[in-house]
Amino acid sequence: MTALLMTVLLGFMGLAVDVGLLFHAKRNLQIVADAAATAGAQNLNYGLSASTAAQAAATRNGVTNGVSGAVVTVYSPPNDGPNSSCSGCVEVIVSEPNPTVFIGSITGTNSTTVAARAVGGTSAGKGCVYTLNTSGQAINDTGSGNISIPSCGIIDDSSSNASNNEALVNSGSGTITASSILVVGGYSESHPGSISPTPSTGTIPVSDPLSGLKAPTFNASSCLANPNVSNAATLGPSTSGGTICYNGLSISAGSGTVTLNPGIYVINGDLSFTGAAAVSGTGVTFYLPSNGDKVSMSGSGAVTLTAPTSGTYNGILVYQGRNDTTALSISASGASTIKGIIYAPKATLGLSGSGGAAFYTSIVVGAINFTGSLDLQDYDLVNSGNPLRSPLLIE
Repeated sequence: MTALLMTVLLGFMGLAVDVGLLFHAKRNLQIVADAAATAGAQNLNYGLSASTAAQAAATRNGVTNGVSGAVVTVYSPPNDGPNSSCSGCVEVIVSEPNPTVFIGSITGTNSTTVAARAVGGTSAGKGCVYTLNTSGQAINDTGSGNISIPSCGIIDDSSSNASNNEALVNSGSGTITASSILVVGGYSESHPGSISPTPSTGTIPVSDPLSGLKAPTFNASSCLANPNVSNAATLGPSTSGGTICYNGLSISAGSGTVTLNPGIYVINGDLSFTGAAAVSGTGVTFYLPSNGDKVSMSGSGAVTLTAPTSGTYNGILVYQGRNDTTALSISASGASTIKGIIYAPKATLGLSGSGGAAFYTSIVVGAINFTGSLDLQDYDLVNSGNPLRSPLLIE
């Protein structure tokens, strides 16, 4: 009787061991599927291949499609489930055979296939305004306008806490309103200006949220001379969405409209808007590759600029070289409307507006100075595919 019962007990113990190992394997595969789905969703958000990112993430987590019987299948949009119509979602199914000992002695098979599934998508990011400088006054608002981004946050990496040189200072009469305000250092405000909600200080600095965005490529020898526009004109790529390079772009027209064709404008020199002419461009990205190249938009005419809403540079209006510390200055007046992301991770941005100028923009810079009566709003309001969105698991 003892020998018989011992055999039964050992059998149950063996079954428990095999099942436990299979559950452990499934948990590991779920981690792989989760990582692959979120990576795929993030890549898709940049207009890149979801499958490439998902497969790479799976490999980094120890499972490579076609190796040792593993299968990593990527669908975008998802092939099944409640999000099958979601064009911005990525479904990943990972399966892999796992050896069994005791179960195999009963069933005659020495392995069992374990699978896991995940679906990734994106949601509004944590921040609309990022200042990445780790010291000094990173955000300074001396204006009278409203910075209103109630659906996302402000993130200030500066650890400065010195009196009159805090990381975040609001010394004007304007208001700063966000869903959250995270500051590594300190802050100060003076009435009638206000900051809402009260900033959270002593937070952990964040990394550049667009660090994975590759810079446009160009051949400097093929760049065209600065057109020095002084009259109404049409500029830019001959093919919509193409790339053109200028050795500087100066627009100083006194009247009329200067139209910018859709595409990427590589400005291998200074970018300058002055004068009273209107400047209009839809689907445009300005890339300044060299240290010392300046961005100065200060004309008195209406400036209407909109970034592309798809492709690699979805949402990117201004992209200044990652190591370029040259300050940028953007000032819009009257009926001007700016829609897009301003990306200059090492530079200080001077942003001002007057007379109802509207900025629908997200900002990733080293530091920022707000002046004038500008009205800053969440870029998500005009581009639901804003690349400053966070990948997350939705299934």
